[in-house]
Amino acid sequence: MTTSATGKPADDRGDTTLHPPRWQPAPMRWHRTEVGWAQSWRYAAALIPRWRDRTLVHYLTVELPGADDVLVARMPMLRYVVVRNPELARRILVSNQENYCKSAEYDMMAVTFGQGLVTDMDDRRYQRNRRLVQPIFARGNIEQFAGPITEAAADAADRILRACAADGSVDIGTEMNRLTLDIVARTMFGTELSGPISQIRLTNLLKFFGVGFATNISRPLRALSTFVVRCTTPEERRAGSRIPIRAMRYLTWSTAPHIMLELRRIERAVDALVADHRSGRIARKDNLLGLLMEARDPETGHAYSDTEIHDELMTFIGAGMETSATALTWTWKLLAEHPEARDRMREELRAVLGERTPDAADVDKLVWTKALLAESMRLYPPIIGLTRVAKGPDVLAGYRIEPGTTVVISLHGVHHNASVWADPERFDPARHLPENLTTERRHGSLAFSAGKRICIAQNFAMMEMVLSLAVLAQRMDLDLATQEPIRRALSFTGGPDGPVPMTATPRA
Repeated sequence: MTTSATGKPADDRGDTTLHPPRWQPAPMRWHRTEVGWAQSWRYAAALIPRWRDRTLVHYLTVELPGADDVLVARMPMLRYVVVRNPELARRILVSNQENYCKSAEYDMMAVTFGQGLVTDMDDRRYQRNRRLVQPIFARGNIEQFAGPITEAAADAADRILRACAADGSVDIGTEMNRLTLDIVARTMFGTELSGPISQIRLTNLLKFFGVGFATNISRPLRALSTFVVRCTTPEERRAGSRIPIRAMRYLTWSTAPHIMLELRRIERAVDALVADHRSGRIARKDNLLGLLMEARDPETGHAYSDTEIHDELMTFIGAGMETSATALTWTWKLLAEHPEARDRMREELRAVLGERTPDAADVDKLVWTKALLAESMRLYPPIIGLTRVAKGPDVLAGYRIEPGTTVVISLHGVHHNASVWADPERFDPARHLPENLTTERRHGSLAFSAGKRICIAQNFAMMEMVLSLAVLAQRMDLDLATQEPIRRALSFTGGPDGPVPMTATPRA
């Protein structure tokens, strides 16, 4: 006998009873939750209108029954096992992580970001590159970026106030993307937000590849490209063949050329900045690009090639720009809807900072501000879900996982699991205050993932968001300028599906 992730005894073979039973045709099945054949089809039929109004994510992960069960969902050419329970998620990501690897869906992200830390599916190469990057995100290194972050936030506040004075309101989502891009420019490249880098936009790319993820197009392409890779030389295979990425890029050129043109503009801007650093035209080394160029693997002495630097920079842009912008956008929306939480943040800023600009040492002192962001990322996780493939057999909550099974960890579902979060739809930052943060709540908050694939830049991201929120809140109040509901887009980050208009009022 073994113990399942929920703590209950489970037979090693697993209890494979499904509801509806296997002999009844149904698009969704539950392991323990009693759902009949007709009800399963009613749930499936409800997906159609949900797809149109972009509430699909919430419906699949929260409204469907069996949050502590495994949900077996059929997609074109694939069967997913969906997990919405925090302990099951942690079994996959932490306690039994060696049994799970990243799935082919990450090839969709690699089309945009290359084979960086987020998308690299080769575990050996991933561990080597993580050793290279780890020192860059040590506390001593990231604290030097606090000044550029607060300067970018102060410029953003001035820009937002000017725009509201002229036009009445701004789209705070656009402004937060511009702010995080400015932070990327200053901390990653040591340059101002001007020239080609100022034109970088990822929203359309992430929406496009989010749809590609949902339609499962990466699976047949991965199967085809894997077959082709087997025909390459052993040296090419060890170096990490890029055939899967090229195949999907060719397909994207034929189906959405405007998306690829947008991607090429971003890549040209990144490559130009790398070339400027290599040639000495940009002499500063106190930025992430300079640190990447100087990085060496402490075990082997390996240094990044220009292609690898390009891939890591694209990854950092995607992970550091769009996800942080999404989290900040939802935070401003929630603060506008809950003025008592905003007032408490102002009181904390006055008590800790007075009238001065925050620095890196203030991040841990701004306890309520950090709790605001944590609760915002619980309600609206900046990554909707993670996918893994089982390398060997496993048992989740008594359900048998066969090798090759694709498991989807719904972060949105984990963060709304009622067994951990009482009244999970309610905005309550106090849940994340140190005195209230139980082990269950820590395990039930996976905004930065967990285990060996946990986000390497999570400390940088939290510093970036806390400092940005503090500087902007010191200078202005933001209020919603619309009564229309704001829904999540079907994309990797789950940002707003459209503008979030807000008005800005300057503070003395």
